[in-house]
Order: sequence, then structure tokens, then C-alpha cells
Amino acid sequence: MSMACAGASAEPGYPTRPIRIIVPFTAGSTSDITARAVATRIAAPLGQPVIVENRPGANGVLGMQAAMRTNPDGYTLVLSSASSTMVPPALLRSPPFDPRKHFTPISLVAATPLLLVTRKDASINSVSDLIAQAKRAPGTVTYGSSAGLYQLAMESLNQRVGTDITPIPYKGPAEAQSDLIGGRLTVISDSLGPIMPHIRSGRVKPLAMLSAKRSDLLPDTPTMQELGYKDFEFTGWLGLLAPAGTPREIVSRLNAEIVKAVESGEVRRQFALLGIEAKSSTPEAYASLIGRDTARYVRIAELAGIEKQ
Repeated sequence: MSMACAGASAEPGYPTRPIRIIVPFTAGSTSDITARAVATRIAAPLGQPVIVENRPGANGVLGMQAAMRTNPDGYTLVLSSASSTMVPPALLRSPPFDPRKHFTPISLVAATPLLLVTRKDASINSVSDLIAQAKRAPGTVTYGSSAGLYQLAMESLNQRVGTDITPIPYKGPAEAQSDLIGGRLTVISDSLGPIMPHIRSGRVKPLAMLSAKRSDLLPDTPTMQELGYKDFEFTGWLGLLAPAGTPREIVSRLNAEIVKAVESGEVRRQFALLGIEAKSSTPEAYASLIGRDTARYVRIAELAGIEKQ
């Protein structure tokens, strides 16, 4: 799992008081709704309230730091995402934590599909069109970047096909969506849930799924791998972590209840409406994913020549 569980002993009768889940993003976000759905389901079997606390900032890093500094006693968890957990080592010159060392994985909660979109009236109708335009007029094709996984996906595409699709920085995906619709950007990569209302309204159109498989919500949108870009795959993940050193018995107890919650029909239906896929795991499988993707994103950033901040 990680070095996190060694040397700690569980409190007798755990839990004996409320449990807190830190969400490193704003209230009402997909991460927030996801955390609250799980918190509601695990409170009764644990016999204690499970309280969600929003600690947004720095693309999720501030909330992760807050969780890392708490006691490893099972009373503070954090809802991690790929951008807040596995991406900082790739994009930050001095990342404040190493997800492989400073946290104990408990369980995955959801997979969040990523996709590439453009505005509805754009002349670009496919990934091939996008690449052709970027090569025909270098420097004129842009994408909105709020850093994190979205930036890595786009820079990986640039590196793969030899284009210079130019990043325009944004504080968050919502601002990039607005400028895409307003014609001030060419494309954005985004999570399926937040962009889906704009697809349904006809303001934007999907070009390709960046995740490994097609979405049931967009069955006619091909994946990048189907389009011939072998091994091109970016999927966001949401999962629950505890601080390093959390006792193994507590991790096992939490994992059992979280897995039951995530695999319940009610939560699966709720997540589907958000455009995400309910997905639980063992602590070991989640640790493996964190290790693999952290190393992968560091390599992608190095190959793309992304300057660390």
C-alpha cells in the first residue's frame, strides 16, 4: 500500500467522533458533490457523522496540504483528484508533498472522463482538422489551460503530433469554457460532467474522448486511441486518502464502507448524472495507480518541455 500504515495503532472502538472529509475544491463542484454522496452513505454504518469541509485553492494543493498535516488517526480524509495529487510533482518546482509518501490510499471513488471540445460554429470538426489548422497556421490555434491534467493532455498532444497549440492560462475550467463559447479560444480539454450542459445546449461540440473508452453520454464520440493515437489516454480520478501513518485497521474499515457506498445503485446513478463513473478499489490498487500516474505525468511534462512553476 505505502509506508503510511507502519508503526501506528488504531483507537479502540474507532470511530468514536465525527469524521471529516476535506474537499480541495469549491462547494458545488463535481468533487464536492461526489464527496457528499459518499459521506452520506458511510455515516450510518460507521455510526458517526461524516462532515465535508471545502478547502479550495492552488488547483487543490492547499486542501491536500491541510489534510497531510493532520493526525493520522482516521478522523481526517481528503478527496483527491489526479490534478491535486498526481500532477503537482510534474508541474511544480517544489511540490509541497509526494503523494506516494505523504498519504495513505483508502479507495478510489470515481473515474472522471476527459474530452476535447470546440465551439459549435468552429470550422474544426475532428482532431484531424485541429491538427491540420495548427500546422497550417502555427501559433494561431489556442487552448484554455487551468494547469493540472488538462494542460498535460494538451501538451502531450502537441508533443505527439508536432503542433504548437498555444496555452492560454485560466484560474479554472469555468472561465476557459466561457471564453471557448465566446470565440476567444479554439479548443479546451475538460471533464465530461462540467462541459456536458454546454454540449447538450449546442454551444460546444466534442471532438474526441481523451479517456480510454467512449462515454455512454456521448456514444458517437470516438476515443483518441480509436483515432489512431496509440496509448493516448487521460482520465481523471477521484479517491479518498488519509495522512501517512494511518493504522491499517482503520484503512481497512474505511475501505470496506466506502466500497459498499460507491458500488451501491443509488450512488452509481447519482454519479452517472454527473458524467462520472463510480469506481472503487483496494488500497493497494489505488496506491499502484498513484505511483504509476505520478511517474507518467512527470515524464510527459519533461518531454513536452513544460517549465515548472
